[in-house]
Amino acid sequence: MHAFLRPALAASLLLALDLLAFADDTKAPASNPALAAADQLWQSGKFAEAEASYIALIKADPSLVPAQAGLVRTLLREDKMDEAEETLTAALKSLGELPLLLSARGDLQFRLGQIDAAESSYSDAKALDRKLVRAYLGLARVYRCQSLYRQSYEELRRAHEIGPNDPEVERAWISVLPRRERLAALQAYLAGPHPDDEEQNEWLTDSVEFLKQTADQPAHSCRLVSKVEHTETALFTVRNSGGSQSGIGLTTRLNDQAFNLKFDTGAGGIMVSRKVGEKAKLTRISPAHYGGIGDKGLQTGYLALADRINIGELAFQDCVVFVSDKNSLGNEDGLIGADVLASYLVDIDLPGMRLALSPLPKRPDDVTAPPSLNSEGESELGRATKAEPGDGTAKDANPPSDPAPTASSRNSQPRNLPKDRYVAPEMSRWTEIVRIGHDLLVPTTVNESPSMLFLLDTGAFDNIVSVRAGQQAAKVKSSFGMKVTGLSGDVKKVYHAKVTLRFGHLQQSNVDTVTLDLSQISHRTGTEISGLLGFTMLQMLDVKIDYRDGLVNLAFDPSKVQHLLKK
Repeated sequence: MHAFLRPALAASLLLALDLLAFADDTKAPASNPALAAADQLWQSGKFAEAEASYIALIKADPSLVPAQAGLVRTLLREDKMDEAEETLTAALKSLGELPLLLSARGDLQFRLGQIDAAESSYSDAKALDRKLVRAYLGLARVYRCQSLYRQSYEELRRAHEIGPNDPEVERAWISVLPRRERLAALQAYLAGPHPDDEEQNEWLTDSVEFLKQTADQPAHSCRLVSKVEHTETALFTVRNSGGSQSGIGLTTRLNDQAFNLKFDTGAGGIMVSRKVGEKAKLTRISPAHYGGIGDKGLQTGYLALADRINIGELAFQDCVVFVSDKNSLGNEDGLIGADVLASYLVDIDLPGMRLALSPLPKRPDDVTAPPSLNSEGESELGRATKAEPGDGTAKDANPPSDPAPTASSRNSQPRNLPKDRYVAPEMSRWTEIVRIGHDLLVPTTVNESPSMLFLLDTGAFDNIVSVRAGQQAAKVKSSFGMKVTGLSGDVKKVYHAKVTLRFGHLQQSNVDTVTLDLSQISHRTGTEISGLLGFTMLQMLDVKIDYRDGLVNLAFDPSKVQHLLKK
């Protein structure tokens, strides 16, 4: 099941929305104390108060463009997408396509999962105003999730040149700073006003605690110590409490102790129960939090060090894993995200119950780097930009929310610049996905809907459609008596809808599908997750994943799944 693990080296997934107004806008904040006060409320995370202040400003002067854009970004932070869209549509109609409004439109489109449209809006805004930080920051976010990491970095670098003191720029910039410079920056950021909700504050605080314990140590790089490039290992069946097959598992050795971990494309890193952490004698580092589907919010645990991790023939040393405070995590010892193996081409043959790993396609200008195990479940841009002498390998981290660096760190540059997606000739028909952290979001249509984003999630028991998507594209009905449980507890309201899903080169027709409120997952991710592609359907496919380049190939061979099709 989908899990949000937040190791301390990773910042929040969301590049939070921000507003910078320049001289060519209708009115500058410096000339309007009430507008400056509203902006300060937003920057302090007081969104309800900021909303009221922006509304009052707009009633007094509907032509105040920064207030219109400020109201849109505030409504988005409150997950009021319909109200944000109404506000923006009215502002564009009355004021025209001004740069700040176009940038706000990009923010709205990104939040709705309309990534290509967001890119267009940000690009139009940048073309009209070459000093609009919001446009550069928005493009950095778009390109990052499209696996265009070099382009993302260049947009972020330009945003940092223009607005080095803007808190949202600083949060994003710190994620690409050398590891030893991040602690002071994070502490400075958290000490001042910042627009983060409670969950984001928890994750940033976790980051500070982790860095306090490790900043003066060599990076825990989880380096490969076995001389193996190609390997194949068996998967096993995971069953729910009723005995039905609900997923796949992978036997993993932590410090020479073997454990059965659920193998989950919807999770990041490795997480085990407290009982497993104690049995494996993992060394505690610092507290941490995680979340997933369910109504109970963030759960607690801690980051710990495993001296050795073995997966099949692969052996790694010096790895950070997540330990839940719970004694049990269902019927398994824990879970392992497929992104743990992101240094390889990952082939999950579900009908054959085999996992095969092979080298990623070599780019024309590549020098082969030694693989590492991404046991912390971080993302790609930071991996390319955070390599430091003595690290052994470049670590992978989410380039999102991080804080204000000191004057000395503002001029720091990553030691290794990232590279954009490379589509090898043999992958020309693979599906280009949106990747946000460990989440693999596959463009999917629901009945005759426009394209939406569905999470590829072998840990989900079945396909799931969000209530929002279901209401837009189908007829949603209550499912009385059905129980759904995730890492964040039980789901109180469960619905169902009959839908046809189209994704990749495949289609699943007219299936009665579980429908849940996925708004918390969408909020945490920063874009609309309209559903999950889950195990009941994925068990019929061979799933190949190239995490580096944001590509997946979903192949269906009826001859391999006759026993499933007859059920």
